[in-house]
Amino acid sequence: MKITRGGRLSGDLAPEVADFTSSSKHDIYIADEVVEINLAHLLCLVQAGIISREDGRLLANALKGVEISEIPPDMEDIHMVVENELIKRVGEEIGGKIHTGKSRNDQVATALRMRLRKFIIEICGCLLDLQYALLEKSQAHINTVMPGYTHLQHAQPISVSHHLLAYFDKFDRHLARLLSCYKRVNLSPMGSAALAGTGYPIDRLKLAEYLGFEGLVENTLDAVSTRDFSIETVSALTIMMVDVSRIAEEIIIWSSNEFGYVDLPDDHSSTSSIMPQKKNPVTAEVLRAKCGDVLGDLVSMVMIMKSLPLAYNLDMQELTPHLWNSCEVSKRSLKILADLITKMRFNEARMKSSVAKGSSVATELADMLVRHLGLPFRTAHRVVGEITKELSPSSLSEVPPERIAELISKKTGKKLETRLIQSAIDPEFNINIRSTIGGPASKEIERMISARREMLKKNQNYVEELWVKLSEKSALLKSLIDSL
Repeated sequence: MKITRGGRLSGDLAPEVADFTSSSKHDIYIADEVVEINLAHLLCLVQAGIISREDGRLLANALKGVEISEIPPDMEDIHMVVENELIKRVGEEIGGKIHTGKSRNDQVATALRMRLRKFIIEICGCLLDLQYALLEKSQAHINTVMPGYTHLQHAQPISVSHHLLAYFDKFDRHLARLLSCYKRVNLSPMGSAALAGTGYPIDRLKLAEYLGFEGLVENTLDAVSTRDFSIETVSALTIMMVDVSRIAEEIIIWSSNEFGYVDLPDDHSSTSSIMPQKKNPVTAEVLRAKCGDVLGDLVSMVMIMKSLPLAYNLDMQELTPHLWNSCEVSKRSLKILADLITKMRFNEARMKSSVAKGSSVATELADMLVRHLGLPFRTAHRVVGEITKELSPSSLSEVPPERIAELISKKTGKKLETRLIQSAIDPEFNINIRSTIGGPASKEIERMISARREMLKKNQNYVEELWVKLSEKSALLKSLIDSL
């Protein structure tokens, strides 16, 4: 009979029921954390005089020898596997003391937070690697002209660097969101027991410190019943994956024959089983799809929690696989995307040729009419719109500036110098005159890249410090356990 059946229930669960209700398939993620929690809890039990130092030493030595590589399918969860192992090693007389003053409810809530904070740090590291790849590619293409788009139509000329820096900044906000989540994840529920705390004098603050937490989820009922930290993290990952999907979509479009802006590396492409000429952007396509995985996990998690009364309900264990899947998918996606960005090559000549065809210089021509002829912008806008229509299918950059000057004179009764028109229809002039903060002008791009290098270095140091703090607390716990 399993130890969780106690004296209240007779016999075991039917095998199919045991398999249906067990979390063993997914608890392997928190196996190490559960052992560490038991060690920290044991230390507090000894320090509070709840169990003797001698029993503590026996339990500590037994716990340190517990290594869980797989969980038997007939076991309810990892918590019972660890306790069962202890009882096997030192007997129930001593091993049965480890659960004094704690519950699976506070233990699982704590283990989830401990594993999730590691995932967050790992994902933040992958985000930093992706940002580095974007920054390096931006540095190489400060002066590479491309069309900027709205509605997927040519809008205004920009640089490849300006476009990639937009993604750098998006992913920086995703990093900030995850680091903000980390602060709320890194709070300890331990000592809450099932829901009402414990009658034993366990120091919750000490227990939190031993496990590397920065504070408590104070209310014991809240501590065991909330999974908002999981939902918040997956929400942040979903928002992040939307931008992974967006850049993947652009790479797919850019690699098509119609665009031809990028050449994808062979190790991120596939061919057709029947059409030998094909080079399919399969990595980007799967990246685009993975956003749906994470979004689906988020919806499932919210639906699981939305109607649950306080405190613990077994429904909550069904949320956990979605949490781990979101973390795994997000981490892998960021790694793959960073590699793809690093290896893909831009077709600079094709992009420059494309800019010349879309009349994306029209706004600057209208601005010239405002600056040098004194026209209201709305009038200038209409005049340039009429000129563009008359010249179609040729673009403004494909006709002689003298022809444009004639049309301006005809429509406004005023003359604009040909040299000014020549500047207005030059894509590089368009880019460099837009030197406001955050604009595409090359000097501003260079400033932004420099600032973002500093930002990246600062964030890398911060994320590394999070690892160091966890490692130091883990080492402290080991040292204190060894001192028993």
